[in-house]
Amino acid sequence: MKRIGLILLINGFVSLFCFGQKTDTTIYIHPDIEPTFKYDTCTSLTSSVKEYFVDNYKMPKILLDNGYVGKVYVEFVIEKDGSLSNIKLAQGIDEPLDKTVIETVESMQKWTPGINNEKTVRTMFVLPISIHWLYGKE
Repeated sequence: MKRIGLILLINGFVSLFCFGQKTDTTIYIHPDIEPTFKYDTCTSLTSSVKEYFVDNYKMPKILLDNGYVGKVYVEFVIEKDGSLSNIKLAQGIDEPLDKTVIETVESMQKWTPGINNEKTVRTMFVLPISIHWLYGKE
């Protein structure tokens, strides 16, 4: 009986501290207005990401003589301030290549965050990166 009373007391104590939290930690998958990334003079998300990778992705020298074709999927959260967090590989091709793709995503400047019900929200995003590297051709 004392054990049940102690559990209820601890539970009530924890609830008291959690009740007052007003930070919205919800992560949206499809907000009313999707987040976007603007780079240089590009007008669309696709062209901005493509140009960013053309300008910033560096293939590791050890991989230059190998051929790679496929897609790397990188998952991340676009925060309310446009920064990226929780960046991780969802699907890759080759570990060193995948690592450099993630490093390039980590170096991206801030995005325009998603909007839901006229409020800026955290949004989950999966970015597909197409790789078409032909045996040492730069």
